[in-house]
Amino acid sequence: MGLLRRNRAYRRLYVAGAVDGFGSWLLVFAAPLHVYAVTGSAMSTGLALAVQAVPALLVAPWAGVAVDRWPRVRIIVLANLASAAGVALMLSPDLIFVGLFVEAAAGCFLRPALRALTPTVVPDPADLATANALTTFTDSAYRMIGPPLGTALVAAGWFPAVVAADALSYVVAAALVVGLPGGRSAGARVLIRDGVRALARTPVLRGLAVASSLYWTANAALTVLLIPFAVDRLGGSGQVVGWLIAALGLGYLTGSALARPLILRYATRTVVSLGYALVGVCFLVAFTAGSVPRALVAVGLSGVPGAVCQIAVGHRIQVSTPDAVLGRVAAGFHLTDALAAVTGALLAPLLLGMAGLPLALVLLSLTVVAVGLLAMALLPAGAVSWPWRHDVDPGDEHTARAGNAVR
Repeated sequence: MGLLRRNRAYRRLYVAGAVDGFGSWLLVFAAPLHVYAVTGSAMSTGLALAVQAVPALLVAPWAGVAVDRWPRVRIIVLANLASAAGVALMLSPDLIFVGLFVEAAAGCFLRPALRALTPTVVPDPADLATANALTTFTDSAYRMIGPPLGTALVAAGWFPAVVAADALSYVVAAALVVGLPGGRSAGARVLIRDGVRALARTPVLRGLAVASSLYWTANAALTVLLIPFAVDRLGGSGQVVGWLIAALGLGYLTGSALARPLILRYATRTVVSLGYALVGVCFLVAFTAGSVPRALVAVGLSGVPGAVCQIAVGHRIQVSTPDAVLGRVAAGFHLTDALAAVTGALLAPLLLGMAGLPLALVLLSLTVVAVGLLAMALLPAGAVSWPWRHDVDPGDEHTARAGNAVR
C-alpha cells in the first residue's frame, strides 16, 4: 500500500481501474443471464458471450496503433465513455447485443492503453511489479464478489440497476484519469508492422506470446467443460460451478500477494514455465477428482501459480517493450488472448465428441503442463531481452526501463 500513498498519479489510475473493474465483473455474467431470461434461448446466451470476443479479433491491431499514436490518457477517457454508452444501450432488449459489442470494442482500446500508461505513471520496475500485483489482487477479489452479486440482482429483476452501476463506473473512471501524465501524441507515423516487428524480434515477448496463447486456449476449453464436469463427474449443479469459480478467485488472491517478490527475484522463464506446469498439475488433480472437496482444493491451488504467471507476463511486456510500440505490443497480446478464447471454445466440444469427457479433461490438463515445458524452451534465460539497444545490460531492469522511457 506504500505505492498508493506516495504516488498520487498511480493512486488515481488504480482507483479508476478498481471502479470500472467492479462494474465490469458485476455485469459479465449478468448480461448473458438476462439474455437467457428474456429469450429463453441457450443459443442467444452463447451469442451474448461470443459478441464480447469478436471485437478483439477485428479491432485490436488498430487499437494498438491508436494507443501509440494519440495521448494515452485521452484514449482511456474516450474508451471509458464509449463503454458507458454501450452499457446504457443494454437497457433496451433490442439493443443488448449492440451494447455488448460496443463495450467490448471500447475495451480493445482501454486495456492496452492502461497497460501502456502504467509504466509512465510508475517508472520504477520494482514499483511497477507492485502495481501489477495490486491490480490483479483487486481484480481477483472482484472475480469472487461481482458475478454472484450481479447474477443475484438479475434473478431478483434488478438488471437495470446492474447496467446503471456499470455505466456509472466507467464515467467515474474517465473522470479520475483526466490530467494524468501520458498526454503526448507521437510525431512519426505509427504502423502496425512496427509493433509486430518489435514482438517478433524480442525473444522474451515472442516466447510469451506463443506460450500464453497455448495456455489460454487450453484454459478456455477447460472452462467450457467446467459445467459438464461439475454435473456429470461431481454430481453437482450450477451451485458447484459457483464454488469452483470462487475457489479459483481465492487462489488468485493468494497468488497476487505472492507475485511481486517472485517476479523480481527470478527470471521470467523460471516463473512462467514452472507456474504453467503447476497450474496443469493442479488441473489434472482437480479434473480427475471424484469429490467436490478435492476438486475445490485443487482448483483453488491452481489460481496461485495462475495469478503469478498472469502478473509476470504483464510485467515483462511492460519492461521489455519500448514505450513507442508498447500500445501495439499490448494490443497484440490482447488479440492473441481473444483468439485463444475462441479457439478453446471451439476445441472443447470437438475434443469432447472425439474422446469423451474424462479423457478430454485429462488431455487438456496435460496440455497445460506441456506448455510449461515449452515455455522453458522458448523463453531466454536472462530477465530482459533488448534487441534495440546493445549498450543495455540484459539483466539490469532499471537501465532497461530508462532506455525504454527515452525511445
